[in-house]
Amino acid sequence: MAGVTTLSAHSGQPETVACTDERALDVDIDQYRADEGPCLESARTRQVVRVRVEGAALRWPRFASNVAGMGVASFLSAPLSIDERHVGALNLYGFGDHGFTEIDEVLLQVFVAAVEGAVWNARRAEQWRSEVDGLREAMKTRAAIDQAKGMLMALHGIDEDRAFEVLVDQSQQRNVRVAMLAAEVVESLTKR
Repeated sequence: MAGVTTLSAHSGQPETVACTDERALDVDIDQYRADEGPCLESARTRQVVRVRVEGAALRWPRFASNVAGMGVASFLSAPLSIDERHVGALNLYGFGDHGFTEIDEVLLQVFVAAVEGAVWNARRAEQWRSEVDGLREAMKTRAAIDQAKGMLMALHGIDEDRAFEVLVDQSQQRNVRVAMLAAEVVESLTKR
């Protein structure tokens, strides 16, 4: 079974954000209740944790007693670290008494590195999309603000700075964004 644990950036509270099996979720929840276990240790220390059930009983007695009847015999957790605020662990739980090997540990670390890279790339792409959308919106609102300033300059015989001050003052008095007010000014003056 597998699961992904994340730690809240604000409180450090763990949460299972994905799992392959309800039993994996049960194992995670038992760790959270005991405030100990392989996934929490891996997420908190940012180290790989590989242990069999006997070792788990020695390291985390409350957790081990909670999951004793589930049949999980081995644990492998690798830290996930996207940035300083987003950490967690990818957790594997095995039922066989063979345990996880060093090769399993290395393979999991390779997989985690690929996941971290994909998440980082997806987050950066989303940030870029958001920035581009913001720039597009700013360009649209800038045009309306510039038009409104020009109209106010011509109508009242004032300079560009004073025209902008008029828009800002009206915006604050009416509690309306400057761009919305500018659009209203343009619309009302073009209908005359």
